[in-house]
Amino acid sequence: MWNGIIVAFVIAAAISDAWKRKIPNVLTTAGLVAGLAFHAIRGGVLSAAAATLVAFAVGLTFFHLRAIGGGDVKLITALGAMLGLQGWLLAMQIATLFAAAIALLQAGRQGVIFQTLRNTGNLMYWSFRNVGKPHPQIQVDNVLALRAPCGVAIAMGTLVAIALQPWMVHNL
Repeated sequence: MWNGIIVAFVIAAAISDAWKRKIPNVLTTAGLVAGLAFHAIRGGVLSAAAATLVAFAVGLTFFHLRAIGGGDVKLITALGAMLGLQGWLLAMQIATLFAAAIALLQAGRQGVIFQTLRNTGNLMYWSFRNVGKPHPQIQVDNVLALRAPCGVAIAMGTLVAIALQPWMVHNL
């Protein structure tokens, strides 16, 4: 039952992010509250709280670097509460792979693979030389940049994590 709620939650977030480029606050707030309440009742509240804090810290870091938007931060934070630490870590690892695949597919479709790879190298170089500062052009605010809704990759990673380990929420 709980995994079904998580599935519905990430599908709703992905659809909203793909369609409107926004993830509603009411959705992420409900996910956060429901996740912490579920784990307070069924066990694993320390894991859920730890995952929530880690998710928020990671999300806020990427938001500061302008790599993701605010809705993405709230989405991964809510998923921390819903999945617990072990489940959240697995889902985010898989989501990262989906995000990379989506970016490469999009770049290939638009004929900018080499520019995307060059930008990736430039971004890595910038990050090492300017620790903690967002790149002036390669970021989510650049309307000319190739962008994809991160919520879709996060949802896909979560769905695969649940499919791989349907027991994960109950064995925290």
